[in-house]
Amino acid sequence: MRWVDMTPPVVCLAPMDGITDTAYRQVVRSLAPGVVLFSEFTSADGFTRSARVRRRLEFAAEERPYFVQLFGSTPQTFVEAALALEAQGVTGIDINMGCPARKIVASMHGSGLMREPYLACRIVEAVARACRVDVSVKTRLGWRDAAGLIPFARSLADAGASLLTIHGRTYDQGFKGQADWAPIHALKRQVAIPVLGNGDVADAADGLSRMGDLDGFMIGRAAIGNPWAFRAPGEPAPTLPERVAVMLEHFERMLRVKPERLAVIEFRKHLVGYLKGFDFASHARRTLLEAPDRATLVRRLEALAAGGWLPEPPPAVATAAQGLALAG
Repeated sequence: MRWVDMTPPVVCLAPMDGITDTAYRQVVRSLAPGVVLFSEFTSADGFTRSARVRRRLEFAAEERPYFVQLFGSTPQTFVEAALALEAQGVTGIDINMGCPARKIVASMHGSGLMREPYLACRIVEAVARACRVDVSVKTRLGWRDAAGLIPFARSLADAGASLLTIHGRTYDQGFKGQADWAPIHALKRQVAIPVLGNGDVADAADGLSRMGDLDGFMIGRAAIGNPWAFRAPGEPAPTLPERVAVMLEHFERMLRVKPERLAVIEFRKHLVGYLKGFDFASHARRTLLEAPDRATLVRRLEALAAGGWLPEPPPAVATAAQGLALAG
């Protein structure tokens, strides 16, 4: 499947380190079959050198269309990683040129490539020439403003990028302030390849309202512990028992590919999202976050779904929550 063959709106689970692993991708796929899935944010250098990094990009057949996002700054390393991933059957390679983390940028990775357009284009061109799968780029509006977005994007398209995803913030903004989609819409009118928008999308309905003439959008932080972010507008919100059923499924999928202790720790990243919006949710999250092992976590989740039972909260929490029942 190629980007140009996808019918708008193209809705994607954004690549997120420590979040979009195979377990969560499978959960999203089960609830939203049409969503395009992305891997975790992954080092091209790490992929070529580390079996552990390679294992974390493994995927199940039902996850396709599945794109792997790589970051780095060496064209040949990207090519080596991309060819190996192509042989494994991934749908395409996405090159990160937008991560604003200081340690990433200091190595001329992520957003750092926006300041080195020649190198950025060399990377895209090298991968596009070496691989048969599509090569896309995820980047930002610019370093301090969006003045250079259109020429930068055009150069990436000329180098072989088949799709661009633009996060509606600059490097300087990081994740502060509100995402500005106006420059993304302006860019769409200047390039022939598909363009996706990203930044502050709360759910599918919100993404559709922002999309305009774009080809689609990504949902990132709002999807953490919230695979229902991709449900069609108008669908009812899941009940607490329905949420817990998906939480148990998600956790069990993690256990299939990770040691128990690691699965328990990594699952905690999703708990806030899974329980958001329910009465007494803060205590429920705290109790679940304190679960030390699989047996305890599963037991507490099952009790939560059955009737809202959880161990007694500390006095301060109990006082604040007096008279409230956990929503069902």
